[in-house]
Amino acid sequence: MNSHAYLARQLLEFCEISNDPTVKLLALLRSIEELTIYKYNIADFLEGYQSVMLNYIKDDEKLYKLYSAIIDEMFHYLLGNEIKLYDIIQELKNEINQIEET
Repeated sequence: MNSHAYLARQLLEFCEISNDPTVKLLALLRSIEELTIYKYNIADFLEGYQSVMLNYIKDDEKLYKLYSAIIDEMFHYLLGNEIKLYDIIQELKNEINQIEET
C-alpha cells in the first residue's frame, strides 16, 4: 500500500476514535486530500501541489461531495450546531476500501 493511501486510512481511523469535533473534521479533510494524492498520483514534493490536488477534488464528483460536506459541517460547528459525520465517514471508508482492493 502506498504511503498516501495508508495515511488516508490512518486519518480516517483517527477521526473515528477522536472525541474532539475539530480534530474529527480536520482528519476527514486530510484523509480526502491524501486519498486524492494517491488516487491521482500527485507529486506532493512539488511547489503548488495543493492547488493541483484541489483541482482533482473539484473534478471528482465523489471526492468533491465529501469534501464539500465536511466544509459544510465545519460551518455548522462554528455556528454552534451539532455536526453529523456518520454518513461522510461511511462514504469515505468505502472510497478508501476501493483503493485498497485494487
